[in-house]
Amino acid sequence: MSGLAKVYRELGFRITGSNIEENQHTRALRALGVPVALGHSASHLKNAMHVIVSSAIPSDNAELLEAGRLGLPVLHRLDLLHDLMSEFERKRESSAQASFHTIGVAGTHGKTTTTAMIATLLERAWLDPTFVMGAASPTLGTHARLGMGEHLVAEICESDGHFLKLHPQIAVITNIGRDHLNFYRSEKALWGSFTQFARQSELCVACADDPGARQAVIEPLPATLTYSIEHPADLVAYNVNFDQFHTSFEISWRGRRIGHAELPLPGIHNVYNALAAFLVGRQLGLSFADMVAHLRDFALPERRFQVLVQNGITLIDDYAHLPEQIQTNLHAIRRGWHPLRVIALFQPHRFTRTYYLGRNFSTSFDLADMVILTDIYPAFERPIPGVDVQLILGALRRRHNAVTYLPRGEGFTRKLQEFLRPGDFIIGFGAGDLGLELRQFAQRWNWRNTYGTSEE
Repeated sequence: MSGLAKVYRELGFRITGSNIEENQHTRALRALGVPVALGHSASHLKNAMHVIVSSAIPSDNAELLEAGRLGLPVLHRLDLLHDLMSEFERKRESSAQASFHTIGVAGTHGKTTTTAMIATLLERAWLDPTFVMGAASPTLGTHARLGMGEHLVAEICESDGHFLKLHPQIAVITNIGRDHLNFYRSEKALWGSFTQFARQSELCVACADDPGARQAVIEPLPATLTYSIEHPADLVAYNVNFDQFHTSFEISWRGRRIGHAELPLPGIHNVYNALAAFLVGRQLGLSFADMVAHLRDFALPERRFQVLVQNGITLIDDYAHLPEQIQTNLHAIRRGWHPLRVIALFQPHRFTRTYYLGRNFSTSFDLADMVILTDIYPAFERPIPGVDVQLILGALRRRHNAVTYLPRGEGFTRKLQEFLRPGDFIIGFGAGDLGLELRQFAQRWNWRNTYGTSEE
């Protein structure tokens, strides 16, 4: 939402907004001249012509009800993205020489990082792209920007089916996992939506190693361009090596070696993200040698394996909130660092996700020496009777020897510190507000270990 607000402000629209809390995005928008109120009120709609909402807004929201009373058009955020893509399409149709491209990145995991990588490749090739994604990229300096070039790169969320309104010229599908079943109700329906999304594009790029992508996209659409590490594909990485934040690998294009790549990033998942970006860049005319150089100092977007402490302990904040994501990150730690002890701190995200996937987390933490669970972050959802953190806790304790429940509230970070030993590698998982407390903990830890006193 904040990214779209930023781009439409840069297009010259008068934008106002409201949010339930103050954060870096509300402050950044105000710095651009966009008034952002805290809390929701019917009075915020004064002089409004349209109301834009995300799926997080419940039907009884005060501003939504006021929009209905006033007869104002209410649009979903992806309607705005659709209009933005449509404008690029109109420019392409009206220009005989220009080559306008819209690239939409969808999938269960890796959307933000892959979008940031593609935008970085285009920006460093002096193509000045427009881009919108869900988290700020340190490499790009922001999470959204209106460029003057002919390319639009957007992260596209499949959570509520609205992504089927979009028809990007190039559709990237990173992978398809079991998520958002509160909306789709079945994996078959989820896969079907991705099949339709891929059909709506002129070209689809997908991961041949992902079972969901193979079943929903690659098998029904043989013309799909593919990338992989393990299966036959158009673009393949091999001889992959890890050393903490450094990953290197060789790449072949349709069976012919085309070069060597190095990333300042951990984990096999980031190799997949880079392959997707390379494949899109190749279709847009970028050379492989240039693309490798452009990503050599790429930094992950915020809350994607973000280092908070490397001082006596290592503390990482990560957005992962699904079983496969957690498993992948723990695997990256074990392959790159070989620490004495790995502690996984997990804040489950949403009651519906816990209801559908809670027991699936039982195998996600096998590579952790200790698991600390805290309370569910509800997002916009109301509690579901019988659905709480105990659902995951019980499943984990039947498989794992060291599982602890640590409730949120006063003293949370102090109690967390009691579990730690010198040399520990701690990673916090969750798409909720756990990262805020981890940052406060990191600030106090770094201050104390630098100056020998607490910050207060």
